Amino acid sequence: INPRGVRDKAYLVLKKAKKPLHFTEIAKLIEGSHLQTVHNELIRDERFVLVGRGIYALREWGFEPGFVRDLIIKILKEKGPLEKDKVLEYVLSQRVVKENTVLLNLCNRKYFIRDEKGRYRLKPGLI
Repeated sequence: INPRGVRDKAYLVLKKAKKPLHFTEIAKLIEGSHLQTVHNELIRDERFVLVGRGIYALREWGFEPGFVRDLIIKILKEKGPLEKDKVLEYVLSQRVVKENTVLLNLCNRKYFIRDEKGRYRLKPGLI
């Protein structure tokens, strides 16, 4: 394999690491690369997904792009009403964020409501 540019080299670095990495770590592992160049290439290439603050993963690993809110909406559409712990479990398997980030998103009454059983569901009209 002969990588042609920073994008391909970043792809190989993540493939070898087998886990999401911060872009600074990726840049360190690409000999002679510039930090900003690596970051720009990660942003522009659809093979990479931002899963946390500066942390990138490969889309082929099942990660999907979007905000935490978008991910919660998708999960609730697929799974139906869920308890807080289940929402956290699903979101944290897709994103490298703090629990409070997820919980703050769940408090957004524009998108989510809690039912009488304490489960979170989509606000009517979002389904």
